[in-house]
Amino acid sequence: MSVMWTRPLVMCKRDWDRLQRWSDMDKEDPEIIRKREYLQFLADQSKAMTKTWPNSLENVNRRNEEARRARYAAAEEANAKFYRQYVKRMKQQQQRLMHSARDTIFKNKDAPKLLLSAVIESVVQKERSEQVKFNNERRREANERKAKDEADIYSKAKHWHEENEEQRRRRFLANKEHQRELAEQIKEISDKNRRQYEEELSQQQEDNVKANLEIEAIREFEENLKAEEKARLHRATQQSLAERAGARAEAAARGRLQEQLQEALRRARARVQDRQRATERMIKEEKTKITRNITAALQSTEGERDAKEQASRDRAVKEKIALEDARAAAATQKQLQLRAERAAAHAQYLRDDAERIREVGAARQWEMLNRYKNNEVYEEFCEKQRHTKDKNTEEYRNTLIKQWQEREARDKAERDATRRFYGELAVKKMRAADNKLLTHAAALVEEARRHERPTFPIERAVQRYCLMNRLLPMPDLPSSQQEHFPRYRTVDLTKPDPDYKEPPSPPAPTDEAGASHGDLVSNIVDESTGKPPQEPQKVTSDEMWKTVGRRHGLGDIRKDSAYQESQGKTKKDSTQEQDYKRQGRANGMQQKYDLGCKCSSGK
Repeated sequence: MSVMWTRPLVMCKRDWDRLQRWSDMDKEDPEIIRKREYLQFLADQSKAMTKTWPNSLENVNRRNEEARRARYAAAEEANAKFYRQYVKRMKQQQQRLMHSARDTIFKNKDAPKLLLSAVIESVVQKERSEQVKFNNERRREANERKAKDEADIYSKAKHWHEENEEQRRRRFLANKEHQRELAEQIKEISDKNRRQYEEELSQQQEDNVKANLEIEAIREFEENLKAEEKARLHRATQQSLAERAGARAEAAARGRLQEQLQEALRRARARVQDRQRATERMIKEEKTKITRNITAALQSTEGERDAKEQASRDRAVKEKIALEDARAAAATQKQLQLRAERAAAHAQYLRDDAERIREVGAARQWEMLNRYKNNEVYEEFCEKQRHTKDKNTEEYRNTLIKQWQEREARDKAERDATRRFYGELAVKKMRAADNKLLTHAAALVEEARRHERPTFPIERAVQRYCLMNRLLPMPDLPSSQQEHFPRYRTVDLTKPDPDYKEPPSPPAPTDEAGASHGDLVSNIVDESTGKPPQEPQKVTSDEMWKTVGRRHGLGDIRKDSAYQESQGKTKKDSTQEQDYKRQGRANGMQQKYDLGCKCSSGK
């Protein structure tokens, strides 16, 4: 336990009253609060006063920061403007390159080449028109000569045909007479054949009757044979049954004889045993009689010695009799003892057998109980195994279903993506290609009409393209099927879509871009060094034309005649407009240029 040592505090009464007043009111001294607020007011006024000084550290730092931010914003704006212009120029350049590449790829395909061949064929047909007219005139003259020759030939042919007709008439009459004779001969032959057929038919009927009689005799013979065979089998069966009954009777007699022989043998054995016992009794009585006779003779001849011997013999006989009696008693006792032992053994055997039977019954009962218990345990084990198997099967099934659903979802997503890629997107791309080609073909047809060239080759190429790509409209359904397919409508895809517009060509670069590029570079300021960066290499108009000018892969587009004509200030006269051969190669891919921003596909 700690002890707190207290010390006295000396203060005046006024301080003590003030402390007591503070402890009673539980607040600070108002004087101290007023002094603290006054000091805070002075500090705030001092800070507000320093903010108006131009040479204060805060104002100087603020002005420097504002100037730095203004310079940074101006530099950022200049750089952003330059890079926007640069990205715009690069994007336009990329668009021009992509447009040129797409145009080149499009013109290198089979269908545009087919149109090119059609245009060439149209030009060839136009060039040969005059030759065709001349050939037609020559052909007209040849036709006049041919008509004159044909009139002469016709008159001669008419006379020849009249003679030929008369000859055919005479031949017809001769053939008619010959046919009549042939008909009569055919009728006679048919009557003869009919009579022969009737005779053969009657003979065949007689043969059939005889054959039926023979078949009936054969059938009767077979039935008799079957009856005899059946009777023979019945007799053989009865004979076998009689033989079997005799064998059974013979076996029964043999059994009775065997039993009689066994009974006679038993009686013979009993008689032999009785005779053996009687013979043994007779031999024993004879021995006793002889012994008595010998004893009597000795008694009469020898006297005392005989008496002693007789006494000894009697004693011996008595001993022997006693011994035999003792032996007989012992044998009897032994027989009784053995009988008792056998009885005891039999009783013990019966008790042991009863105990064994009881133990066997108990063991069997326990075995049955254990078997029932084992069956219950086995059934419980099987039920548990079945439950575990069902649970595992259900888990495996759920896992398989989950995996199958995941695989189905994944396959469905892939299949949808594939179907969309090879279906909707492919159809859109194919339709876009068809629209582009059909628009291009329409432009070629319009150009051919404007230059009075035949349009059939181009239309035939378009028809061939539509046939290969299955753009021709399907036929209408039959009236019987129209009610079953009310939504069926024929669609004509041989023309571009109404809302299709050919994508415009990207604008060509101008020299103003270079001037604006220099102005932008002069206004850019590097933030780290405060100096303008190194001016990049200026792209000239020639280099720009070298970069984007090869839209058709044939050379500089400024060398093209159509481009040079578009750059001129005067227009072509009507004679030059009609002369299509002076505008470039007649490949069907020429394009007019507006403001120098489109390229010609011909050289």
